[in-house]
Amino acid sequence: MAKTTPPVKLNERVQLTIAKIRQNGMGLAWADEKEQYPVYLADAMLGEVVEAEIIQVDKLSAYGRIVSWVEKNPERIDADRAYLLEAGTAPLVNWAYPAQKAWKQSLVKENFASAGLAIQVAEPVTMDEKVPSYYRNKTVVPVKWQDGKLLSGFYQRGTHQLVPMEDYFVNNKRLDEVIVIVRNILERLKVSAYDPDTEEGAIRYIMVRRGYYSKQLMVVLVSNETTLPKEEKVVEEIVAALPDLTSLILNKAPKKDYVQLSADNETLYGKSQIEDSLLGKRFLIGPNSFYQVNPVMTEKLYQTAADLANLKETDLVVDAYAGIGTIGMSVADRVKKVIGVEVVPGAVADAQKNLALNGIENASYILKDAPEQFLEWEAEGVRPDVVFVDPPRRGLTPELIEKTALMGPDRVVYVSCNPLTAARDCALFQEVGYDITGPVVPVDQFPQTAHIETVTVLQKKR
Repeated sequence: MAKTTPPVKLNERVQLTIAKIRQNGMGLAWADEKEQYPVYLADAMLGEVVEAEIIQVDKLSAYGRIVSWVEKNPERIDADRAYLLEAGTAPLVNWAYPAQKAWKQSLVKENFASAGLAIQVAEPVTMDEKVPSYYRNKTVVPVKWQDGKLLSGFYQRGTHQLVPMEDYFVNNKRLDEVIVIVRNILERLKVSAYDPDTEEGAIRYIMVRRGYYSKQLMVVLVSNETTLPKEEKVVEEIVAALPDLTSLILNKAPKKDYVQLSADNETLYGKSQIEDSLLGKRFLIGPNSFYQVNPVMTEKLYQTAADLANLKETDLVVDAYAGIGTIGMSVADRVKKVIGVEVVPGAVADAQKNLALNGIENASYILKDAPEQFLEWEAEGVRPDVVFVDPPRRGLTPELIEKTALMGPDRVVYVSCNPLTAARDCALFQEVGYDITGPVVPVDQFPQTAHIETVTVLQKKR
C-alpha cells in the first residue's frame, strides 16, 4: 500500500478557503486540489479566506488555528470573547445572529436531504433578543488547582489545561456569580479539587440550577470522593454567602465511574429539589433531572410541538422518553389522556410527584424501556392518537420506530436535539408507513452554539 503524505505539515502556515461549516460549528477547508484532505478550523465562516497555522496533522485530516483573515464573511462580528472559542463553548459567538439562524436552518435541510427526504424547513423559532445570550438555567463547571489558584472554567480542547472563565455568555448571570462565589469559598478553605493528571482530589465540578420563575437556587458539589473535605465550614460559608440558596447537595461521582453526575446525592442544606414552572405547570427538579436549560425557548419548543400535533380533546397521547413529564403534562389539559414511559427510575418518581403537584388526573407514567412498553400496549389493544418522542442526541432505535408503527398512532411528533439523527429516524418512519407533514420547524434553544432542536410531525399514510 502506497504511503500517503499529508499536503500540510505541523506548524506550517497556509492560505485556505472555508468550504463548509460542519455539524459542530467548525469550519472545513480543503488543503488539496482534489478536495480529499480537510483542515478543520474554529471561528470560521463560510467563504472566508484565512491564513492558518497547522496545529495537528494525521493521515486523514488536520486542525488549524486562524492567524488572520484575508477575506471575511460580511456577517462576522467581533464579540471580543476569544476565551469562549478557546474552550469551544460558544463556537458561533463571532457570527451575527441572523447568520447563526440561517446556517442552522440550512443545516437541518442538509441533514434531511442527506437522508433522502426532500422537505421544507421553516424559519427557526428564536428568542426575542437581538443578541440572544445569558439564557441557561443550569451549568456544570469543572474546577482545578492550577498555578496555585483554584480556577473554574472549561478544559481547552484535548488538554488538561483549564481555561479560566467567569462570564460564560450563555448562562443566566446569577449562575456565573454563584460559580465564582462558591469557587472562592473552596479556594479560601483550601478544599482539594480533582486533578486529571494525578487522578486525585475531591471537587470535580460545581453545578448550579436556578428556577426561571421561582428564582430558587440549587448548588451541587460533584466530588470524586465520598466525603466533602471541611464539610461543616464549606456548608456554613456557602449558606451565608448565598441568601437565595434553596438546596446544597453533594453528588458522589468518582471519576473512575466515567459519569459527570452519579445518582448518589446527599443533601447538605435545604431541600433535595427546587421547583419551577413551565407553561403554567409546576415541576420539581433534582440534581439529576432532565429539564431543558433554556426556559424561555423550552416553552416555545413545547408550545410549537403541541400546536403542530393538532391535539383534540378526544386524543390518547403517548409521551415516550418522558423524563420528569414535562411534555406530557404540558399538553394534558388539551387531550383526553396521557400515558408516559421512561426508563430512568428517578425521572419516573419525579414525574409522579409532578402529577400530584399539579393535580393532573388524566396522566400516568410507567417505568420501562419504551420499545418493550410499546409492544405491551400494542398487545393490549392500546391505540394512541399521538405519540410524542423526545430522545437524547443518539436518536431513536429502529426497534422503537417499528413498535411505534405497530401501535398505529395517527400522528408522531418528533422533538429532536440532533437534526442528523432526526433525519435518519424520519426516513425509517417513512419505511413503516409515516410521512412528514408540513415543514420541519427548527427551534433555537442554544444560541451562540452549533446546536439546534427540531419539531417534525409524521402522519400515518392513509
